[in-house]
Amino acid sequence: MATEKEQTTGNGEADTSLQQAEVEICGAMNGVLQSNAVKDELGKGIDGLSPITKDLLELPPDRGLGDLCLPCFSLAKYFGQSPAAIAKILADNFKSTPLVVSSQSVGPYVNFRFDRNSFSRTVLEDLAHDGERYGNYPGQAERLIVEYGQPNTHKEVHVGHLRNLFIGLSVMRLLQAAGKTVIPVSYIGDVGAHVSRCLWAYKKFHDGERPEPGQEGKFLGAIYTEATRRIEEDETLKAEVSAVQQALESGDPEWTALWQETRQWSLDEMQSIFREVGCDFDRFYYESEVEGPGKKLVRELLEQGQAEVSQGAIIMNLESEDLGVFLLLKSDGNSLYATKDLELAQLKFSEYKNIDTSIHIVDNRQSLYFRQLFAALKRIGFDKRMVHLAYDFVTLKEGAMSSRKGNVITYAEFRDEMMRLAGKETLDRHPDWNPKRLHDVAWTVVEGAMKFAMLRQDAERPIVFDFEEAMSFEGFTGPYVQYAHARMCSIEAKAAELGSGSASDIAGDFTEGEFAALRQVADLPKTVFVASAGSARGEAGRKKGFGDFNPSLVAQYAFDLAQRANDFYRDVPVLSVDGQDRARRLAIVGALRLALERSLYLLGIDAPKEM
Repeated sequence: MATEKEQTTGNGEADTSLQQAEVEICGAMNGVLQSNAVKDELGKGIDGLSPITKDLLELPPDRGLGDLCLPCFSLAKYFGQSPAAIAKILADNFKSTPLVVSSQSVGPYVNFRFDRNSFSRTVLEDLAHDGERYGNYPGQAERLIVEYGQPNTHKEVHVGHLRNLFIGLSVMRLLQAAGKTVIPVSYIGDVGAHVSRCLWAYKKFHDGERPEPGQEGKFLGAIYTEATRRIEEDETLKAEVSAVQQALESGDPEWTALWQETRQWSLDEMQSIFREVGCDFDRFYYESEVEGPGKKLVRELLEQGQAEVSQGAIIMNLESEDLGVFLLLKSDGNSLYATKDLELAQLKFSEYKNIDTSIHIVDNRQSLYFRQLFAALKRIGFDKRMVHLAYDFVTLKEGAMSSRKGNVITYAEFRDEMMRLAGKETLDRHPDWNPKRLHDVAWTVVEGAMKFAMLRQDAERPIVFDFEEAMSFEGFTGPYVQYAHARMCSIEAKAAELGSGSASDIAGDFTEGEFAALRQVADLPKTVFVASAGSARGEAGRKKGFGDFNPSLVAQYAFDLAQRANDFYRDVPVLSVDGQDRARRLAIVGALRLALERSLYLLGIDAPKEM
């Protein structure tokens, strides 16, 4: 077997209370397996047995069973005995460690119980040491580009775009918490068939009209919908739209001027929305800047024999890789997504040096396309790690949305309805607050409700967004978690008014309720590690519970922590006790408040001090 350090640390030293407990458990279990008495009892040596590492440890389904558990299925297979028999042998021979006081076998699991006082004090020491960095779980140093926030110009920014923005922001923060260097970029679709359609209809049916301030996206989106309808009614109009696209791609002055003006309308609105929801990008890429170089690249690939002509179009045949035919340039010479994306990939890696991975956050309709794109890039010698992080659609209870059909809910409409609900709720709770205070708190609640509702489940699952459910202060919602944070802040504020100082040395024994709160706090660093692990771990890793750039794991953690905080608020008196009990419990309140704030931050959500 490996050395104890190799057996137990796996991904680094024991930097947190939970890691230290995991290290102690793994060291103890590996020691048990190495003991002569257990070797005799098992009737088989351990030379071919992989050591027990902390990746094998799990949370029991019921926290009442223990604080961590070890499933014994793989050990049972190796030793040729039942998992329950192996679990009993390991539990019976376990000796306590500084943080882990006992073990007990329950069926095929060994359940471990932490020492309440030692573990709780270690958690508080972690928090005192890490402060605002608590929850960070630095791993292998990497540089990553995260591309998200890719709405098209000449259309509305609607509720469906929000899931992309919120996933991107949270993934970026998770990766940063895991010690990665993250470069957030956006890729804006400012040319292509949709732009040609919109400009064609604008010039033909709305020439000279101007949108109302703040209504630019809705104005252009309505024209795009009208264009789609007219073309569906008369397919001969497609030739006119194609001619507009060719004119734009060839730099026709009149069409280019109209494109620049209307494009800026869209970009101004997008930038305003990005700022409002907290998304900040290091670089904006535009389809227009890679379209020309992309066409040149495609023609070079044709000359080199890496692409071919089929029915007038330029393609790359990927059938040998079960990926079909990849269309690179249309038969009329107009560009496609692939034309531009081949160039964009190389531009990113040339501008940002020593990048390990490029993550593309794009909806799951494009899954085949990205597999083709990555295969095509690899075939032409561009062998970089690129990941497509897919997500499913957002619909409202009223049904699916479509820009083509014109039945989308714009971001502004969505936000305003949420603000109406939040404003009413906040005013009912605080009729004495001034308008600015009401507005600021209402917006914080709205942002939390929107983001949490779109991050709380795995990205590959569709979302049916319910306004009232998302805004609820009860249940699996953002406002519920935010309210738990505000409660902890309220206790700290009242303690300050009473002149309660915080003790530097936490004294006294920790009750079960106090330990339960800190045990939940202690899970944050591992949650960050799991949620940020990414698809590099592959399918086997995901089956073990590792994340796939998965903010939903943080949302679940935040909700569980909020429940613990509310239990603590309800069951454990803080301000009505004195001396060391008050100091200890105030320290726990501070720990809950900080862990709630950090988990909300990782989801891109502000943690309000009052609600």
